[in-house]
Amino acid sequence: MRTTIPLPYLTKISLVIFILLFMNSTYLFAEKDKKAQAYYYYLLATQERDPSVAEKYLKKAIKYDPQSLYLKKTLISLYLENGDLKKAESLCKKLLENYPKDREINLFLAKIYILENRPLRAISILEKYLEYFPKDEIILSLLVNLYLDQKDWDSALINLEKLLKINENNYTAWVFKARILKEQKKIKEAKEAYLKALNLASENKALLLEVLKFLDENSDVEEIERLLKSYVAKYPEDEDFIKLLLSFYIEKSNWVKTEEVLKEYLNKNKYTPELLFFLGYSLEKQNKMEEALQVYEKLIFENNWHYEVSKRIAEIFRGKTKEEALKYMEDFSKRYPKNKNYYIFLANFAEFLDFCEKGVKYAEEGIKAYPEELDMILTLASGYACLENYEKVLSLIEPLLKKYPQDPFVLNFVGYSYVELEKNLDEAERLLLKALQINPLDPYILDSLGWCYYKKGDLDLAIQYLEKAVKRLPEDEAVIIEHLGDAYLKRGDKEKACELYQRALKAVIHKRDKERIEKKFENCPILK
Repeated sequence: MRTTIPLPYLTKISLVIFILLFMNSTYLFAEKDKKAQAYYYYLLATQERDPSVAEKYLKKAIKYDPQSLYLKKTLISLYLENGDLKKAESLCKKLLENYPKDREINLFLAKIYILENRPLRAISILEKYLEYFPKDEIILSLLVNLYLDQKDWDSALINLEKLLKINENNYTAWVFKARILKEQKKIKEAKEAYLKALNLASENKALLLEVLKFLDENSDVEEIERLLKSYVAKYPEDEDFIKLLLSFYIEKSNWVKTEEVLKEYLNKNKYTPELLFFLGYSLEKQNKMEEALQVYEKLIFENNWHYEVSKRIAEIFRGKTKEEALKYMEDFSKRYPKNKNYYIFLANFAEFLDFCEKGVKYAEEGIKAYPEELDMILTLASGYACLENYEKVLSLIEPLLKKYPQDPFVLNFVGYSYVELEKNLDEAERLLLKALQINPLDPYILDSLGWCYYKKGDLDLAIQYLEKAVKRLPEDEAVIIEHLGDAYLKRGDKEKACELYQRALKAVIHKRDKERIEKKFENCPILK
């Protein structure tokens, strides 16, 4: 009995195996070569700037590697990037036949329909995808947004609820839910959703402002106060929250609470000039004038606050006698060192109370001590303007144009002085337009430019700029309102002019301004 296979048979079998192995290895090498070719054309496509050439390269890559889904998705991206939506749509639909559960292809097709302004088709695609993957948060979020765009509140709510079941801490979903409920006038439910969102994202200040606006629109004063007080307690060092609470109390004219909150905050936290100013203002509003003065005086030597403080202290003394105001200036000069802000404060204070000559005297003393300081020079120029001595203003400020060609205050002083002197009006217009480019919302520059156009006889432009100036004023200023009245009077609208003169008289400070406006108002018997 033979126990071995004859050699000829072994030889034949070995030969067959060798042939099969050779054929298989040849096939594998060919396949590898095709993938290499595909990758080569893919690289060419990514480097190509011409979309049509890039498309050809990608199609060649796909030809060499027809099973590559990645290459086909890259081609869809190219179509989308170049706005070739029809080709992109066609390829997406073809791929979905074989890959209906592929997330990226579904998103591509939804995007195409959105770009084509076919939102209902996009919704249909996403809804179908969610049948396979109902917990896909990204797809659900996109679907919610589409329903929101369509104002299909009910469908949006249904999908938001799905999102919240997946993740109840998704604050964005709570925000959208609140907005939808707000649109549906379901105020109680909207409030609950908003507060839930805020609880999950308490440091989101934009969201806090949205919630506060919602509460304010629905007159929920108690909730606003509770919310803001909780934020101040939770974030004691964040000034934004204390400012929001203060704004709330100030808007409600609740000066007692304003004072209480500010004193508590300033006692525990760092020195803050802005908050100290509001403390003074709240005391002033409660008629606690002596205490308000003490607070304001702490800010006199703060460079960014001395002007506003001068106005507030002057406002306090406007309710007192002339002698009391003069005595205060005399006492002040004994109590404080004679630095730059000392002179600026006294000059401004005197000007606000219509002691223009005295204000000029203080400013001239300051100029001797600080001849190169711009704010000191501008303070003296303001004093001369108070005396309506615009030649003096020009002699001070005109030489500064070369040194400070971009300073809006310098440009405005020179431009306005030209206008008042009725000379160089074209140059005045150029300077004031330049100043306005730098400070486009400044009411004083807007007034100067409007007054310039009035003097040039262009009433339409004059009224346009003067109206803007009056609207931008933080509080009424007699001369600016008078200018607008003059423009309307010149245009023939006497009734409007008289209304403005009456308004100007209520705000007037300086005696010479009052006498001038009263003369104009004498011709307005109806409004007397």
